[in-house]
Amino acid sequence: MNRNKIILIIIGILALSAFYKLNATNQEQNSINATQTAQIAKLKAKNKKLTAQQISFENSSTSTTITKISVDKKAEHIATKLFNSLNNWNADNWLEKQQIGTKYATDDVLTYLGGSQSANNQSIATKQLKQLNATSQLMESNIYFEKKSEDNEIKGIFIGTVKTTSSGNQTTNNIKYQFTYNTKQEKITEISTF
Repeated sequence: MNRNKIILIIIGILALSAFYKLNATNQEQNSINATQTAQIAKLKAKNKKLTAQQISFENSSTSTTITKISVDKKAEHIATKLFNSLNNWNADNWLEKQQIGTKYATDDVLTYLGGSQSANNQSIATKQLKQLNATSQLMESNIYFEKKSEDNEIKGIFIGTVKTTSSGNQTTNNIKYQFTYNTKQEKITEISTF
């Protein structure tokens, strides 16, 4: 029986040791859980604060973005109409392109683009274009705008490909313009090639 008592005492000591070890581990785990709970609470508070800041930022940038987009869309519409009217023509409607262009650009811009001719020169040019059966077609175009705009101006770039036919001969040319759109006049007010 001595032997059984010794085995029981050893088992008791081991059980007691395991209990203390388990208790210490539980206390350590509880401490870790408490620390993690505190960290989670801090992170949730920080997340709420960041979410509020993000919503505030999104609201402020949305109103700015909408304004910029609508101005750029108007500028893009005007530029598209101008370059389409000036580069899509045949001998019969060649003179009309200049009149259409006055809606979208100032006289200086139209003069730069070759529109300032006397009535006599226009008549001669129209006759020659009809004899040559001349046409022009804008095949491809891209318009780009700067992100920042100065007071009432938006700077842009137009890049296009124009196919011209004359007496059955076709030529394809790339055209590139830098231009300025004035938001108050709602017209292209400056232009140059590059």
